[in-house]
Amino acid sequence: MPLAINNAMLASFLLLLFLPSPTSGFAAWLKCSRQLEADEIIMNNKVRHAGEENDASVVKLAVYDESGSTRVDVASDNGGGGAIVWIDNDFTSLSFKIGLDQSTLSDLSDIQYVVESTPFYASPSPRPAPSPNVPTINSNKKQRNAKRTSFTGASGVGGLLCNGKRAHARGKNGNVTYTLVPNKVSDTNKDGIIAEVWGGWSEYHGDVTLTPRIIFKKKDSASLEIGQDQHGQGEL
Repeated sequence: MPLAINNAMLASFLLLLFLPSPTSGFAAWLKCSRQLEADEIIMNNKVRHAGEENDASVVKLAVYDESGSTRVDVASDNGGGGAIVWIDNDFTSLSFKIGLDQSTLSDLSDIQYVVESTPFYASPSPRPAPSPNVPTINSNKKQRNAKRTSFTGASGVGGLLCNGKRAHARGKNGNVTYTLVPNKVSDTNKDGIIAEVWGGWSEYHGDVTLTPRIIFKKKDSASLEIGQDQHGQGEL
């Protein structure tokens, strides 16, 4: 066989070997050092903010209880299209299923997404996400050992990234498991915010678009906000 043909076959083999798996999509390329933020470059395209979509076409996340049967997020009144999950003040550890809000998916197909949590306390810093193989971790085993607020599992071909700071899933029914763990640092947030989650999604190999954020917030902060509003109204 001519040397040129051998070299061509070798090049093709190496290309296939190092290309990300089709089931991983852009998740395999999303390194921990790359931000899941608007205007970041992912797969040679700028990440789009959710606000760049028409209101009717904004893809959102949905949060369910651990069983996946009851939706627990409620629309936020901040006008940004985000949502809030209210958390009891004395919570110990809670797990949720997070997926795409199917009512916002319209006629989209072959959709894939990555979700991220902040704040994320990790030492040492999260390792780069492997490529092309993105691991799937058994969620039931991981949940019991969660030491910090993080993603702890994913369905199907999904998996965890950056030591649990991120997770990814694929398809309209794909979901990830998110475990909320009390933390002395995050619990001191004056607004009662424990954590925030948002995602970036793509159809086939198109541009990545962000979802509105979901805030996990203590219930007692809601009473505080109402009291402040009433106090302010009394002074007018």
